[in-house]
Order: sequence, then C-alpha cells, then structure tokens
Amino acid sequence: MQARPNKKDFSQWYDYVIYNADLIDIRYGVKGTVVYKPEAMDIIDSLYSLFESKLKERGHKKYLFPLFINYSSFKKEADHIKGFEEEVFMVNRAGGKDLEEPLIIRPTSETAFYPMFSIWIKSYRDLPMKTYQSVAVYRYETKATRPLFRGREFLWIETHNVFPSEEEAKRHVEEDISMMSEQLKDLGIPYLIVKREPFDRFPGADESYAYDAIMPNGEVLQVATTHYLGQNFTKPFEVKYLDQDGSYRIPYSTTLGIGITRILAAIISVHGDDYGLYIPPQLSSVKGIIVPILYGSSGDEVKKYMQHVIENAKPYVFIPDTGEETPGEKFYRSELYGFPLRIEVGRKEVENSTVTVYRRDTRKKVVVNLKDLKVKLDEIIEDMKKNLKNKSESLKDIPEAKNREEVLKLLKQHPIIKMDFCGRAECAMDLKKATEGYEVRGELVEAKEKAGERCAWCGEKALRKVIVAKSF
Repeated sequence: MQARPNKKDFSQWYDYVIYNADLIDIRYGVKGTVVYKPEAMDIIDSLYSLFESKLKERGHKKYLFPLFINYSSFKKEADHIKGFEEEVFMVNRAGGKDLEEPLIIRPTSETAFYPMFSIWIKSYRDLPMKTYQSVAVYRYETKATRPLFRGREFLWIETHNVFPSEEEAKRHVEEDISMMSEQLKDLGIPYLIVKREPFDRFPGADESYAYDAIMPNGEVLQVATTHYLGQNFTKPFEVKYLDQDGSYRIPYSTTLGIGITRILAAIISVHGDDYGLYIPPQLSSVKGIIVPILYGSSGDEVKKYMQHVIENAKPYVFIPDTGEETPGEKFYRSELYGFPLRIEVGRKEVENSTVTVYRRDTRKKVVVNLKDLKVKLDEIIEDMKKNLKNKSESLKDIPEAKNREEVLKLLKQHPIIKMDFCGRAECAMDLKKATEGYEVRGELVEAKEKAGERCAWCGEKALRKVIVAKSF
C-alpha cells in the first residue's frame, strides 16, 4: 500500500482515502458513476436512517416513484424544463423501437409527484400532504466529475409537500432549515445556510435555500437545498382542493433535497486526517475492532478473553481482528478505515481484567475495567459526539470586503468572505470570472445583516449582504 498523503494536499489525500479505505470503486465504466462498497454503504444506510427518522417525526410519508417521467409531464412547468433541459438523460428507444413519447430519467421528481397529487388531493382534509422518497437521481453533469462530490448519478432524499396556505408552506421551509441545521451540527460538519439569489434559484422556485458544507480547503459543497415553490407546480398540474367554504383553491408547495452522497463526501473530507477516515460514531454500525496483542503462549487465553470483551461491550458491536498481520498493521488499517474506537487486549489486560480503548478522534488511549466497559463506552461516545458539534461551529468571523480592491485582496487571504451586493446576475458573473471561480453564494439565513449603500464589486446600489466562496 502506498504511503498516505498529507491532508494538506487535499485532492491527492481524498482520492487515496476513498479508494484505500475501500469505500467506492470507479471502474464500473460509465462516466460519473461509482460502485458503493460495503464500508460506504454502512455510512449511507446510517445517513438514510437518520434523516428519514427526522422526516417521519414531522409527519412525512415514504413513497417510491418510478425512475421514468413522461416528457409531456416534464415540460409542463416552463421554468423547470428550461433549468434542467441540458442536464436530463432521455430514453427514446425500447424493445428495438422508437418510443411514441420520450421518457426522462428523473433529474428531480416534481414532475413525477404533481400529476399524482392532482389525483390524490381533492379536499382540505387531504392537506397538508408531506411526502418523500429515497432514491438515486441522474443529471448529465458537464463539469469535471469527482467521486461523491459531483457525478451523473447521486443518492438523495427528496421531499415534496403541499399545503393549503402560503403561510403553512413557508413555515415548513423554516422547519426544514431548523432540522437540517441541527443534523449538520450533530454530524460535525461546518456549514453555512444561504438564501440563493433570484438568478440562482432552483428552476420553478420562488425562494431557494442552500446548505453549504465548508471543506478543509475552504471551498464549499452544497449538500442539501430547500425550496419554496409557491403555486408554480400546483397550478400547471391542476392540483386543487375543495375548501371548507365550498370553493376550489390552489395549494402551495415546498421541496427539500438532502444529498446523501455529498454528505458522505463532506464527512470524509471534514473528519478525516493524515491517518485516514474518521467515521462519526452515530454513523458506524460497527464501533470498532478488537486487536489481540499476543505474547508467547498467551494466545488462547487472550482470544478467550476477547469473547468476554465482546459481551461486555454490547449493544455496541466490535469485531475481533484475528488475522495474521502484526498489531501495528492492524492499528494502521483500523485508522485508515475510520472506526470510531479500537479495543486492545493483551496478557496484561487479561491479568488485570481490563481493556485498552483507543479513540480515533483524539488518538488517545484509556484503560478501562472490563466490568465498566459498557458504561465507559457510553461516556466516550457521548464525548465524541460533543466534540463533533463543536467542530461544526468552527467558522466564526467572516471578513467583509467594502470595495472591489478589498474583494480581490481578501480572497487571497480567506476562502470565504462577505460583501454588499447589487443582486445582478451580470455582476456575479463578472466577479466569478475575475476571481477565477469565486461565486455569490447568497444571503446568510441565520445571521441576516443589513446591506450597505453600494455593491462592493460594481458600485451600484446594494440590496443584500452576501457570502462569496468557491464551490466544488
């Protein structure tokens, strides 16, 4: 195995870790797609369970819609098709024949859900309707693909929700923001929540909110989005309900997309170190391995003792590593794979009825009495979770640029800045070109600040204070 790259060389480090920690395989042969291996699927399954449980607590019901969307349905919402037309995969032939109507492979599922909403929603009693599905979506990504960060197939959860009033729909968006903020903090991911500029909204949305995870190199990765759709989909798809007063009304809707693949990429990137991965304990079904330290004739005694360790650690799962490698080689591999904990057992531990517990986050060891193991593991894991939360709040003060010169100067010193902005797409495009990729990400949601008089970039009247950063 090649030497592990230093994380300061983030690109090389990331590629090394995702392949050598046995997370994915890119040799499937279709550009922009990967094969997820068991180590990755363990984390992905945990992420799905985490977010689905939060959605179910809020009254969302799980559905599974077909992969295909009729082209006639897809083109019903004008802004939506305009926004996605260049990204869709389209099926024109099947069974050796041309199809009468092309089929779209879902890039997102508004145009799949809303024809069914028009059938299911008849009365005010049917509202609110809060749904979700956990699926893969497909977009013809024209930028350079990067495993888990940017691809043509990615895993996500998408909610589609219909409400009788604008107020209820917007309140649901606020609840989305609160829920996502809480979960990203728990996962230890530094993030910003921004309200996207009108020119940068989701196609068909009245308002778009993005959750930008902050990567170790300072670039941001959009891991989820929430959109207030108003009546932009309910109207064209003729979704209406009979109100209590006997009048037919058009409801309002929202959507939330949670990028499971990108959250996985963020977890790898943020928590990994020069030694490899670090998987947050709440996402690892196996909490770690047990490494026997064998000396002379102690082998049988140590292996027998390991079974007592397994029992005393329950309900936490630890896997004994009884392979022929040296303990050092096993330590090296366990750190690369990112197990939250490691238990070491040798002759000394057997004699003293103890175990040595190693924490992956702090890389420190503690000796624990076997009878106290479960209680001590509870304490350690809770402390690990607390440390994760602290890590998510690591971004404090964001420097502000007052004019074009300061924008250029600060971006050489800081990966993320804020500035007053005029709101014009042309201004944002000029900034991106002049700074080689830095973008107007949007207005901070959790700390709205009043704009100054002039746009820091072009000098025209400022409308908002926005975040500027480079994205993956």
